[in-house]
Amino acid sequence: MRRLKRYTLLAPLALALLFTACGGGAASSSPTSTPKPVVKHSGQTAAQLVAALKAKGLPISDSFTYDENTDQNKLLGRPNQYTGKANFRDSRTQYSTATGADISVSDGGSVEVFANTADAGKRFTYIQAISSSGGLFTEYEYYDNGVALLRVSHELTSTQAKAYQDAFLALP
Repeated sequence: MRRLKRYTLLAPLALALLFTACGGGAASSSPTSTPKPVVKHSGQTAAQLVAALKAKGLPISDSFTYDENTDQNKLLGRPNQYTGKANFRDSRTQYSTATGADISVSDGGSVEVFANTADAGKRFTYIQAISSSGGLFTEYEYYDNGVALLRVSHELTSTQAKAYQDAFLALP
């Protein structure tokens, strides 16, 4: 009978030691979180992106950041449209004297920022379709699967536009 008591007491102790030893201190059974991919240009405004392009040495002489009242397209803040927009003038486009809200893409370019990559991608596809039709709407467009897109004036040479593309793609 004493022997049975001893085994009755030792069995739970042995099991506890076995599970503790197998659980180990270094290994953890808690799930690890998968880091979310960083979306390009996330958390940046259109004005910040224009300033970053200028800081990269591009000849941006003037810019204007739109709000709901000054956006001539009346798209700012609307569902599935841009949440921020800033147009800029490149000092090499000499034909325009536009200022403020009158600065157009043909004066230099534009940065549009969206709430998500799906909306930015749809806008990029739309702008490309219009641009490829020729005429007044011809321009360079750049999109890197982030939440912003860059539109550059057709007044610039392809080499000048490529400098904008390279700078834009290098931005976080």
